[in-house]
Amino acid sequence: MKRNTWIGLGIGVAVVAGGTAYYFTRPKDEVKWRMGKLDRGNIMQRINATGAVSPVVQVAVGTQVSGVISALYVDYNSIVKKGQLIAQIDPTVWDTQLQDAQASLLKAEAGYSFAKADYQRSKRLSQEKLLADQDLDTKEMALKNAQGTLESAKAALERAKANRGYCDITAPVDGVVISRLADVGQTVAASFSTPNLFMIAQDLSQMKVQVNIGESDIDDVKVGQRALFTVDSLPDKQFRAMVSLVRQEPVTTQNVVNYVVEMIVPNEPLGGVEDAAKGGGHEGWKGGSHPAGQGAGRANAAAGEREGAPDPEKAWERMKDRMAAQGVTKEQFLKRFKERMAEGGGRFGGGRPVQSMSATTSAPGGDRNALARIPGGASQLGGPKFTGDLALRSGMTANVTISTNQVKDVLRVPNAALRFNPAAFIKDEKKADGPRLGQPPVMGGGPRPGAQQAGTGSKGGMVARREDRIWVLENGKPKAIVVKAGISDGQFTEVTGEGLTEGLQVLVGVDNSKQAGGSAAPLGGAPGGRR
Repeated sequence: MKRNTWIGLGIGVAVVAGGTAYYFTRPKDEVKWRMGKLDRGNIMQRINATGAVSPVVQVAVGTQVSGVISALYVDYNSIVKKGQLIAQIDPTVWDTQLQDAQASLLKAEAGYSFAKADYQRSKRLSQEKLLADQDLDTKEMALKNAQGTLESAKAALERAKANRGYCDITAPVDGVVISRLADVGQTVAASFSTPNLFMIAQDLSQMKVQVNIGESDIDDVKVGQRALFTVDSLPDKQFRAMVSLVRQEPVTTQNVVNYVVEMIVPNEPLGGVEDAAKGGGHEGWKGGSHPAGQGAGRANAAAGEREGAPDPEKAWERMKDRMAAQGVTKEQFLKRFKERMAEGGGRFGGGRPVQSMSATTSAPGGDRNALARIPGGASQLGGPKFTGDLALRSGMTANVTISTNQVKDVLRVPNAALRFNPAAFIKDEKKADGPRLGQPPVMGGGPRPGAQQAGTGSKGGMVARREDRIWVLENGKPKAIVVKAGISDGQFTEVTGEGLTEGLQVLVGVDNSKQAGGSAAPLGGAPGGRR
Protein backbone atom coordinates (compact mmCIF):
# COMPACT_ATOMS: atom_id res chain seq x y z
CA MET A 1 0.00 0.00 0.00
CA LYS A 2 2.78 2.40 0.89
CA ARG A 3 4.55 1.47 -2.31
CA ASN A 4 1.54 2.50 -4.43
CA THR A 5 1.25 5.77 -2.52
CA TRP A 6 4.82 6.69 -3.27
CA ILE A 7 4.35 5.84 -6.92
CA GLY A 8 1.27 8.11 -7.11
CA LEU A 9 3.10 10.96 -5.42
CA GLY A 10 5.99 10.57 -7.82
CA ILE A 11 3.71 10.72 -10.84
CA GLY A 12 2.00 13.84 -9.48
CA VAL A 13 5.31 15.59 -8.86
CA ALA A 14 6.44 14.69 -12.39
CA VAL A 15 3.26 16.12 -13.94
CA VAL A 16 3.56 19.37 -11.98
CA ALA A 17 7.23 19.70 -12.85
CA GLY A 18 6.54 19.06 -16.53
CA GLY A 19 3.73 21.60 -16.64
CA THR A 20 5.88 24.19 -14.93
CA ALA A 21 8.73 23.58 -17.34
CA TYR A 22 6.41 23.84 -20.34
CA TYR A 23 4.92 27.07 -19.02
CA PHE A 24 8.31 28.74 -18.74
CA THR A 25 9.75 27.28 -21.94
CA ARG A 26 6.70 27.50 -24.28
CA PRO A 27 7.07 29.77 -27.36
CA LYS A 28 5.55 33.20 -26.75
CA ASP A 29 2.90 34.67 -29.03
CA GLU A 30 4.49 37.02 -31.53
CA VAL A 31 2.80 39.77 -33.50
CA LYS A 32 2.83 39.11 -37.23
CA TRP A 33 3.38 42.50 -38.77
CA ARG A 34 1.94 43.36 -42.16
CA MET A 35 4.48 45.26 -44.24
CA GLY A 36 4.39 47.74 -47.08
CA LYS A 37 7.13 49.64 -48.78
CA LEU A 38 8.10 53.05 -50.06
CA ASP A 39 8.23 53.33 -53.82
CA ARG A 40 8.44 56.00 -56.48
CA GLY A 41 5.51 57.01 -58.60
CA ASN A 42 3.05 59.70 -59.59
CA ILE A 43 0.29 61.08 -57.38
CA MET A 44 -2.78 62.93 -58.59
CA GLN A 45 -4.65 64.79 -55.86
CA ARG A 46 -8.40 64.89 -56.41
CA ILE A 47 -11.45 66.37 -54.75
CA ASN A 48 -14.75 64.51 -54.98
CA ALA A 49 -18.06 66.34 -54.79
CA THR A 50 -21.68 66.02 -55.87
CA GLY A 51 -23.49 68.70 -57.81
CA ALA A 52 -26.24 69.38 -60.33
CA VAL A 53 -26.33 69.92 -64.08
CA SER A 54 -28.05 73.03 -65.44
CA PRO A 55 -28.00 75.17 -68.61
CA VAL A 56 -25.23 77.76 -68.77
CA VAL A 57 -27.79 80.52 -69.28
CA GLN A 58 -31.41 80.10 -68.28
CA VAL A 59 -33.76 83.06 -68.17
CA ALA A 60 -36.90 83.26 -66.07
CA VAL A 61 -39.65 84.97 -68.06
CA GLY A 62 -42.18 86.83 -65.96
CA THR A 63 -44.78 89.55 -66.25
CA GLN A 64 -44.60 93.15 -65.14
CA VAL A 65 -48.38 93.61 -64.97
CA SER A 66 -51.07 91.77 -63.07
CA GLY A 67 -53.99 90.04 -64.68
CA VAL A 68 -55.42 86.81 -66.03
CA ILE A 69 -53.41 84.82 -68.56
CA SER A 70 -55.53 84.82 -71.69
CA ALA A 71 -53.26 82.88 -74.08
CA LEU A 72 -50.14 80.71 -74.13
CA TYR A 73 -48.39 80.20 -77.45
CA VAL A 74 -45.55 77.88 -76.37
CA ASP A 75 -45.20 74.81 -74.20
CA TYR A 76 -42.45 72.59 -72.82
CA ASN A 77 -39.58 72.03 -75.29
CA SER A 78 -40.80 74.77 -77.65
CA ILE A 79 -38.03 76.48 -79.60
CA VAL A 80 -38.42 80.25 -79.35
CA LYS A 81 -36.81 83.28 -80.94
CA LYS A 82 -35.97 86.53 -79.23
CA GLY A 83 -39.00 88.83 -79.41
CA GLN A 84 -41.43 86.01 -80.21
CA LEU A 85 -44.87 86.31 -78.61
CA ILE A 86 -45.17 83.47 -76.11
CA ALA A 87 -48.06 84.51 -73.83
CA GLN A 88 -50.65 87.21 -73.27
CA ILE A 89 -52.25 88.80 -70.23
CA ASP A 90 -55.91 89.80 -70.59
CA PRO A 91 -55.58 93.45 -71.70
CA THR A 92 -59.13 94.59 -70.87
CA VAL A 93 -58.19 96.57 -67.76
CA TRP A 94 -55.07 97.98 -69.37
CA ASP A 95 -56.94 99.01 -72.52
CA THR A 96 -59.34 100.93 -70.31
CA GLN A 97 -56.47 102.65 -68.52
CA LEU A 98 -54.94 103.52 -71.88
CA GLN A 99 -58.18 105.10 -73.05
CA ASP A 100 -58.46 107.00 -69.79
CA ALA A 101 -54.90 108.30 -70.23
CA GLN A 102 -55.69 109.40 -73.77
CA ALA A 103 -58.78 111.26 -72.55
CA SER A 104 -56.81 112.90 -69.76
CA LEU A 105 -54.25 114.06 -72.31
CA LEU A 106 -56.95 115.63 -74.47
CA LYS A 107 -58.35 117.39 -71.41
CA ALA A 108 -54.90 118.63 -70.42
CA GLU A 109 -54.23 119.90 -73.94
CA ALA A 110 -57.51 121.80 -73.92
CA GLY A 111 -56.75 123.30 -70.52
CA TYR A 112 -53.29 124.33 -71.67
CA SER A 113 -54.66 125.97 -74.84
CA PHE A 114 -57.22 127.93 -72.84
CA ALA A 115 -54.66 129.02 -70.23
CA LYS A 116 -52.26 130.09 -72.95
CA ALA A 117 -54.88 132.17 -74.79
CA ASP A 118 -56.06 133.71 -71.51
CA TYR A 119 -52.50 134.65 -70.62
CA GLN A 120 -51.92 136.26 -74.04
CA ARG A 121 -55.07 138.42 -73.64
CA SER A 122 -54.11 139.40 -70.13
CA LYS A 123 -50.63 140.32 -71.29
CA ARG A 124 -52.00 142.70 -73.95
CA LEU A 125 -54.34 144.30 -71.43
CA SER A 126 -51.47 144.70 -69.00
CA GLN A 127 -49.39 146.43 -71.68
CA GLU A 128 -52.27 148.91 -72.19
CA LYS A 129 -52.46 149.47 -68.43
CA LEU A 130 -55.93 147.92 -68.35
CA LEU A 131 -55.00 144.99 -66.09
CA ALA A 132 -53.21 144.96 -62.78
CA ASP A 133 -49.83 143.26 -62.60
CA GLN A 134 -51.12 140.94 -59.89
CA ASP A 135 -53.84 139.63 -62.21
CA LEU A 136 -51.25 139.06 -64.94
CA ASP A 137 -49.12 137.05 -62.53
CA THR A 138 -52.15 134.93 -61.69
CA LYS A 139 -52.75 134.21 -65.39
CA GLU A 140 -49.09 133.31 -65.88
CA MET A 141 -49.21 130.89 -62.95
CA ALA A 142 -52.36 129.30 -64.36
CA LEU A 143 -50.56 128.81 -67.69
CA LYS A 144 -47.61 127.09 -66.01
CA ASN A 145 -49.95 124.85 -64.04
CA ALA A 146 -51.73 123.89 -67.24
CA GLN A 147 -48.40 123.16 -68.89
CA GLY A 148 -47.39 120.90 -65.98
CA THR A 149 -50.72 119.11 -66.16
CA LEU A 150 -50.16 118.55 -69.87
CA GLU A 151 -46.71 117.05 -69.35
CA SER A 152 -48.05 114.81 -66.59
CA ALA A 153 -50.84 113.61 -68.88
CA LYS A 154 -48.31 112.80 -71.61
CA ALA A 155 -46.24 110.76 -69.14
CA ALA A 156 -49.35 108.96 -67.91
CA LEU A 157 -50.22 108.07 -71.49
CA GLU A 158 -46.74 106.65 -72.11
CA ARG A 159 -47.02 104.65 -68.90
CA ALA A 160 -50.41 103.30 -69.96
CA LYS A 161 -49.00 102.33 -73.36
CA ALA A 162 -46.09 100.54 -71.70
CA ASN A 163 -48.40 98.63 -69.36
CA ARG A 164 -50.55 97.65 -72.31
CA GLY A 165 -47.43 96.46 -74.09
CA TYR A 166 -46.44 94.37 -71.09
CA CYS A 167 -49.60 92.32 -71.66
CA ASP A 168 -47.80 90.78 -74.64
CA ILE A 169 -45.06 88.59 -73.15
CA THR A 170 -42.18 87.90 -75.53
CA ALA A 171 -39.11 85.67 -75.37
CA PRO A 172 -36.06 87.63 -74.16
CA VAL A 173 -33.54 85.25 -75.80
CA ASP A 174 -33.31 82.52 -78.41
CA GLY A 175 -33.60 79.12 -76.77
CA VAL A 176 -35.79 76.26 -75.58
CA VAL A 177 -38.63 76.42 -73.06
CA ILE A 178 -37.63 74.00 -70.33
CA SER A 179 -40.35 74.93 -67.86
CA ARG A 180 -43.88 76.33 -68.04
CA LEU A 181 -45.23 77.53 -64.72
CA ALA A 182 -48.66 78.88 -65.65
CA ASP A 183 -51.74 78.03 -67.69
CA VAL A 184 -54.56 79.88 -69.36
CA GLY A 185 -56.99 81.34 -66.85
CA GLN A 186 -54.45 81.66 -64.07
CA THR A 187 -54.27 85.02 -62.33
CA VAL A 188 -50.82 86.47 -61.80
CA ALA A 189 -50.09 89.34 -59.42
CA ALA A 190 -47.05 91.50 -60.03
CA SER A 191 -47.60 93.83 -57.09
CA PHE A 192 -44.70 92.70 -54.91
CA SER A 193 -42.59 90.38 -57.07
CA THR A 194 -42.44 89.34 -60.69
CA PRO A 195 -44.24 85.99 -61.13
CA ASN A 196 -42.37 83.56 -63.39
CA LEU A 197 -44.27 82.05 -66.30
CA PHE A 198 -41.53 80.27 -68.26
CA MET A 199 -37.93 79.19 -67.93
CA ILE A 200 -35.93 79.41 -71.16
CA ALA A 201 -32.54 77.76 -71.65
CA GLN A 202 -30.52 79.79 -74.12
CA ASP A 203 -28.18 77.05 -75.35
CA LEU A 204 -28.27 73.34 -74.55
CA SER A 205 -25.08 72.57 -76.46
CA GLN A 206 -23.15 73.48 -73.32
CA MET A 207 -24.16 72.75 -69.75
CA LYS A 208 -22.99 73.92 -66.36
CA VAL A 209 -22.22 71.81 -63.30
CA GLN A 210 -22.33 73.42 -59.86
CA VAL A 211 -20.80 71.71 -56.82
CA ASN A 212 -20.20 72.76 -53.22
CA ILE A 213 -16.59 72.49 -52.05
CA GLY A 214 -15.71 72.64 -48.35
CA GLU A 215 -13.60 75.45 -46.96
CA SER A 216 -10.74 73.03 -46.20
CA ASP A 217 -10.38 72.17 -49.91
CA ILE A 218 -11.45 75.35 -51.69
CA ASP A 219 -7.94 76.85 -51.82
CA ASP A 220 -6.83 73.91 -53.96
CA VAL A 221 -9.47 74.59 -56.63
CA LYS A 222 -8.44 76.98 -59.41
CA VAL A 223 -10.08 78.20 -62.59
CA GLY A 224 -8.94 76.12 -65.55
CA GLN A 225 -8.52 72.85 -63.68
CA ARG A 226 -9.93 69.79 -65.37
CA ALA A 227 -12.63 67.59 -63.92
CA LEU A 228 -14.43 64.36 -64.69
CA PHE A 229 -17.98 63.49 -63.69
CA THR A 230 -20.65 60.88 -64.23
CA VAL A 231 -24.43 60.98 -64.08
CA ASP A 232 -26.73 58.25 -62.84
CA SER A 233 -28.37 57.74 -66.23
CA LEU A 234 -24.99 56.97 -67.87
CA PRO A 235 -22.83 55.45 -65.11
CA ASP A 236 -20.24 54.11 -67.59
CA LYS A 237 -19.79 57.44 -69.39
CA GLN A 238 -17.26 59.98 -68.11
CA PHE A 239 -17.81 63.61 -69.06
CA ARG A 240 -14.92 66.06 -69.19
CA ALA A 241 -15.40 69.52 -67.74
CA MET A 242 -13.30 72.53 -66.79
CA VAL A 243 -13.57 74.79 -63.76
CA SER A 244 -14.85 78.15 -65.00
CA LEU A 245 -15.69 79.98 -61.76
CA VAL A 246 -14.94 79.75 -58.04
CA ARG A 247 -17.45 81.96 -56.24
CA GLN A 248 -16.27 84.11 -53.38
CA GLU A 249 -19.63 83.99 -51.61
CA PRO A 250 -19.74 81.40 -48.81
CA VAL A 251 -22.73 79.10 -48.45
CA THR A 252 -23.29 78.12 -44.82
CA THR A 253 -25.49 75.13 -44.04
CA GLN A 254 -25.73 73.90 -40.43
CA ASN A 255 -22.45 75.69 -39.58
CA VAL A 256 -20.67 74.00 -42.51
CA VAL A 257 -19.09 76.52 -44.88
CA ASN A 258 -18.96 75.65 -48.58
CA TYR A 259 -18.14 77.53 -51.75
CA VAL A 260 -19.83 77.05 -55.12
CA VAL A 261 -17.61 75.93 -57.99
CA GLU A 262 -18.93 76.05 -61.56
CA MET A 263 -17.72 73.91 -64.46
CA ILE A 264 -18.57 74.06 -68.16
CA VAL A 265 -19.07 70.85 -70.16
CA PRO A 266 -20.03 70.30 -73.82
CA ASN A 267 -23.34 68.47 -74.13
CA GLU A 268 -22.85 65.46 -76.36
CA PRO A 269 -25.54 63.52 -78.22
CA LEU A 270 -26.45 60.17 -76.74
CA GLY A 271 -25.12 58.42 -79.83
CA GLY A 272 -21.66 59.82 -79.15
CA VAL A 273 -19.31 61.99 -81.13
CA GLU A 274 -18.97 59.33 -83.83
CA ASP A 275 -22.68 59.50 -84.69
CA ALA A 276 -22.55 63.28 -84.87
CA ALA A 277 -19.58 63.10 -87.23
CA LYS A 278 -21.56 60.81 -89.55
CA GLY A 279 -24.14 63.53 -90.05
CA GLY A 280 -26.73 62.54 -87.47
CA GLY A 281 -26.07 65.63 -85.42
CA HIS A 282 -28.85 66.79 -83.16
CA GLU A 283 -32.01 66.01 -85.00
CA GLY A 284 -34.07 67.48 -82.22
CA TRP A 285 -33.73 71.10 -83.32
CA LYS A 286 -36.80 70.99 -85.51
CA GLY A 287 -37.97 74.15 -87.16
CA GLY A 288 -35.40 76.36 -85.46
CA SER A 289 -31.77 77.31 -85.81
CA HIS A 290 -29.17 75.19 -84.07
CA PRO A 291 -27.11 76.74 -81.30
CA ALA A 292 -23.39 76.80 -81.81
CA GLY A 293 -21.94 73.33 -81.60
CA GLN A 294 -25.36 71.71 -81.44
CA GLY A 295 -25.09 69.96 -84.80
CA ALA A 296 -26.15 71.01 -88.23
CA GLY A 297 -29.32 68.93 -88.45
CA ARG A 298 -30.76 68.02 -91.83
CA ALA A 299 -31.97 70.65 -94.21
CA ASN A 300 -33.85 70.51 -97.47
CA ALA A 301 -31.64 72.79 -99.53
CA ALA A 302 -34.02 72.91 -102.47
CA ALA A 303 -36.96 74.24 -100.52
CA GLY A 304 -35.00 75.97 -97.77
CA GLU A 305 -37.04 74.08 -95.19
CA ARG A 306 -35.64 72.71 -91.94
CA GLU A 307 -36.27 69.15 -90.88
CA GLY A 308 -39.58 68.86 -89.08
CA ALA A 309 -41.06 71.97 -90.78
CA PRO A 310 -44.78 71.86 -91.67
CA ASP A 311 -45.68 70.01 -94.84
CA PRO A 312 -47.17 72.44 -97.41
CA GLU A 313 -49.62 69.89 -98.80
CA LYS A 314 -50.94 68.97 -95.36
CA ALA A 315 -51.18 72.65 -94.45
CA TRP A 316 -53.23 73.28 -97.60
CA GLU A 317 -55.59 70.42 -96.77
CA ARG A 318 -56.23 71.91 -93.36
CA MET A 319 -56.71 75.47 -94.59
CA LYS A 320 -58.08 75.13 -98.13
CA ASP A 321 -61.66 76.04 -97.18
CA ARG A 322 -60.54 79.17 -95.37
CA MET A 323 -58.15 80.13 -98.18
CA ALA A 324 -60.82 79.52 -100.82
CA ALA A 325 -63.12 81.89 -98.96
CA GLN A 326 -60.39 84.52 -99.18
CA GLY A 327 -59.84 83.86 -102.89
CA VAL A 328 -56.40 82.29 -102.44
CA THR A 329 -55.52 79.50 -104.88
CA LYS A 330 -53.45 76.46 -103.98
CA GLU A 331 -50.50 77.67 -106.06
CA GLN A 332 -50.53 81.05 -104.32
CA PHE A 333 -50.83 79.38 -100.96
CA LEU A 334 -47.90 77.01 -101.55
CA LYS A 335 -45.70 79.79 -102.91
CA ARG A 336 -46.33 82.16 -100.01
CA PHE A 337 -46.15 79.27 -97.53
CA LYS A 338 -42.64 78.33 -98.66
CA GLU A 339 -41.54 81.98 -98.68
CA ARG A 340 -42.68 82.44 -95.10
CA MET A 341 -41.08 79.21 -93.94
CA ALA A 342 -37.79 80.21 -95.59
CA GLU A 343 -37.94 83.45 -93.59
CA GLY A 344 -38.26 81.48 -90.35
CA GLY A 345 -41.99 80.85 -89.95
CA GLY A 346 -43.58 84.28 -90.21
CA ARG A 347 -47.27 85.05 -90.66
CA PHE A 348 -49.22 83.84 -93.66
CA GLY A 349 -51.90 85.79 -95.43
CA GLY A 350 -54.25 88.16 -93.54
CA GLY A 351 -52.05 88.27 -90.46
CA ARG A 352 -53.01 84.73 -89.42
CA PRO A 353 -50.11 82.63 -88.13
CA VAL A 354 -49.01 79.64 -90.21
CA GLN A 355 -49.87 76.27 -88.68
CA SER A 356 -46.25 75.27 -88.00
CA MET A 357 -46.27 71.58 -87.15
CA SER A 358 -43.26 69.61 -85.97
CA ALA A 359 -42.60 66.00 -86.81
CA THR A 360 -43.39 64.95 -83.28
CA THR A 361 -46.16 67.39 -82.31
CA SER A 362 -49.44 68.01 -84.05
CA ALA A 363 -52.36 70.27 -83.38
CA PRO A 364 -55.96 69.41 -84.18
CA GLY A 365 -57.69 71.30 -86.93
CA GLY A 366 -58.87 74.77 -86.13
CA ASP A 367 -57.43 78.12 -85.25
CA ARG A 368 -54.09 78.01 -83.41
CA ASN A 369 -55.06 81.15 -81.53
CA ALA A 370 -58.16 79.39 -80.25
CA LEU A 371 -56.03 76.58 -78.84
CA ALA A 372 -53.76 79.12 -77.20
CA ARG A 373 -56.72 80.59 -75.32
CA ILE A 374 -58.07 77.47 -73.62
CA PRO A 375 -56.66 75.82 -70.48
CA GLY A 376 -54.24 73.08 -71.49
CA GLY A 377 -54.31 74.18 -75.11
CA ALA A 378 -50.61 75.03 -75.13
CA SER A 379 -49.78 71.33 -75.06
CA GLN A 380 -51.70 70.84 -78.33
CA LEU A 381 -50.13 73.68 -80.25
CA GLY A 382 -47.94 73.09 -83.24
CA GLY A 383 -44.63 74.80 -83.75
CA PRO A 384 -40.98 73.85 -83.61
CA LYS A 385 -40.09 71.50 -80.77
CA PHE A 386 -36.77 70.45 -79.36
CA THR A 387 -36.59 66.64 -79.35
CA GLY A 388 -32.83 66.14 -79.42
CA ASP A 389 -31.33 63.20 -77.57
CA LEU A 390 -28.63 64.91 -75.54
CA ALA A 391 -26.70 63.13 -72.85
CA LEU A 392 -27.06 65.82 -70.19
CA ARG A 393 -30.36 67.23 -68.97
CA SER A 394 -31.08 70.01 -66.54
CA GLY A 395 -31.28 68.84 -62.93
CA MET A 396 -29.19 65.67 -63.30
CA THR A 397 -26.98 64.72 -60.35
CA ALA A 398 -23.28 64.89 -61.22
CA ASN A 399 -20.63 62.95 -59.31
CA VAL A 400 -17.58 65.16 -59.86
CA THR A 401 -13.87 64.55 -59.43
CA ILE A 402 -11.66 67.65 -59.74
CA SER A 403 -7.93 67.16 -60.31
CA THR A 404 -6.27 69.83 -58.18
CA ASN A 405 -2.58 68.86 -58.04
CA GLN A 406 -0.12 66.35 -59.44
CA VAL A 407 3.44 65.32 -58.64
CA LYS A 408 5.60 62.89 -60.58
CA ASP A 409 8.37 60.48 -59.61
CA VAL A 410 8.19 61.09 -55.85
CA LEU A 411 8.59 58.83 -52.84
CA ARG A 412 5.19 57.64 -51.77
CA VAL A 413 3.89 55.47 -48.97
CA PRO A 414 0.58 53.61 -48.58
CA ASN A 415 -1.89 55.66 -46.58
CA ALA A 416 -2.28 52.74 -44.17
CA ALA A 417 1.32 53.29 -43.03
CA LEU A 418 0.47 56.83 -41.90
CA ARG A 419 -2.65 55.68 -40.06
CA PHE A 420 -1.09 52.66 -38.33
CA ASN A 421 0.11 52.87 -34.71
CA PRO A 422 1.70 49.71 -33.18
CA ALA A 423 1.13 50.89 -29.58
CA ALA A 424 -1.85 48.59 -29.06
CA PHE A 425 0.20 45.54 -30.11
CA ILE A 426 3.23 46.04 -27.85
CA LYS A 427 3.16 44.88 -24.20
CA ASP A 428 5.96 47.16 -23.04
CA GLU A 429 5.98 50.44 -24.92
CA LYS A 430 9.46 51.27 -23.67
CA LYS A 431 10.91 48.47 -25.76
CA ALA A 432 10.11 50.35 -28.96
CA ASP A 433 12.60 52.87 -30.21
CA GLY A 434 11.75 56.41 -31.29
CA PRO A 435 8.97 58.54 -29.81
CA ARG A 436 6.87 57.00 -27.06
CA LEU A 437 4.23 54.80 -28.64
CA GLY A 438 0.78 56.33 -28.77
CA GLN A 439 2.20 59.78 -27.97
CA PRO A 440 2.77 61.87 -31.11
CA PRO A 441 6.08 63.74 -31.19
CA VAL A 442 6.14 67.52 -31.08
CA MET A 443 7.88 69.69 -33.64
CA GLY A 444 11.18 71.00 -32.38
CA GLY A 445 11.41 68.39 -29.62
CA GLY A 446 9.03 70.14 -27.23
CA PRO A 447 8.97 73.60 -25.63
CA ARG A 448 12.22 75.46 -25.22
CA PRO A 449 13.41 76.27 -21.72
CA GLY A 450 11.83 79.49 -20.53
CA ALA A 451 9.29 79.52 -23.34
CA GLN A 452 5.67 80.13 -22.44
CA GLN A 453 3.34 77.17 -22.72
CA ALA A 454 1.89 76.91 -26.20
CA GLY A 455 -1.82 77.19 -26.77
CA THR A 456 -2.55 79.67 -23.96
CA GLY A 457 -3.40 82.52 -26.31
CA SER A 458 -0.43 84.60 -25.20
CA LYS A 459 2.68 85.49 -27.18
CA GLY A 460 4.36 82.23 -26.22
CA GLY A 461 3.47 80.63 -29.57
CA MET A 462 0.93 78.47 -31.35
CA VAL A 463 -0.46 75.09 -30.46
CA ALA A 464 2.12 72.48 -31.47
CA ARG A 465 0.77 70.30 -34.25
CA ARG A 466 1.10 66.56 -34.51
CA GLU A 467 3.74 65.33 -36.92
CA ASP A 468 3.23 62.56 -39.44
CA ARG A 469 5.28 59.44 -38.94
CA ILE A 470 5.73 55.94 -40.25
CA TRP A 471 6.99 52.83 -38.46
CA VAL A 472 9.75 50.42 -39.45
CA LEU A 473 11.17 47.30 -37.79
CA GLU A 474 14.63 47.58 -36.26
CA ASN A 475 15.91 44.46 -34.47
CA GLY A 476 12.34 43.17 -34.49
CA LYS A 477 10.99 46.26 -32.70
CA PRO A 478 8.87 49.08 -34.18
CA LYS A 479 10.74 52.32 -34.66
CA ALA A 480 9.12 55.63 -35.62
CA ILE A 481 10.43 57.81 -38.45
CA VAL A 482 9.16 61.37 -38.64
CA VAL A 483 8.13 62.34 -42.18
CA LYS A 484 6.58 65.31 -43.93
CA ALA A 485 3.47 64.28 -45.82
CA GLY A 486 2.59 65.90 -49.14
CA ILE A 487 -0.42 65.41 -51.38
CA SER A 488 -2.45 62.21 -51.43
CA ASP A 489 -4.66 60.46 -53.96
CA GLY A 490 -6.51 58.44 -51.32
CA GLN A 491 -4.27 55.39 -51.73
CA PHE A 492 -0.72 56.78 -51.58
CA THR A 493 0.77 59.88 -49.96
CA GLU A 494 3.90 61.76 -50.93
CA VAL A 495 6.48 61.73 -48.10
CA THR A 496 9.86 63.36 -47.53
CA GLY A 497 12.29 63.14 -44.65
CA GLU A 498 15.65 61.83 -43.48
CA GLY A 499 16.40 58.15 -43.89
CA LEU A 500 13.71 57.53 -46.49
CA THR A 501 14.78 55.36 -49.40
CA GLU A 502 12.95 53.58 -52.15
CA GLY A 503 12.02 50.06 -51.11
CA LEU A 504 12.06 50.80 -47.35
CA GLN A 505 9.76 48.34 -45.55
CA VAL A 506 7.15 50.03 -43.34
CA LEU A 507 4.44 48.76 -41.01
CA VAL A 508 0.89 48.98 -42.34
CA GLY A 509 -0.93 46.63 -39.93
CA VAL A 510 -0.92 43.15 -38.39
CA ASP A 511 -1.97 39.75 -39.70
CA ASN A 512 -3.43 38.49 -36.41
CA SER A 513 -5.56 39.94 -33.66
CA LYS A 514 -3.39 38.78 -30.76
CA GLN A 515 -1.06 41.14 -28.97
CA ALA A 516 1.96 40.37 -26.86
CA GLY A 517 -0.02 41.91 -24.02
CA GLY A 518 -2.97 39.55 -24.60
CA SER A 519 -5.69 42.04 -25.62
CA ALA A 520 -7.21 42.36 -29.05
CA ALA A 521 -6.99 45.44 -31.23
CA PRO A 522 -8.00 46.37 -34.78
CA LEU A 523 -5.66 45.26 -37.54
CA GLY A 524 -4.86 48.86 -38.37
CA GLY A 525 -4.04 49.78 -34.79
CA ALA A 526 -4.92 53.04 -33.12
CA PRO A 527 -4.90 56.24 -35.18
CA GLY A 528 -1.40 57.51 -35.20
CA GLY A 529 -0.97 59.83 -38.13
CA ARG A 530 -2.44 61.73 -40.98
CA ARG A 531 -5.82 60.69 -42.30
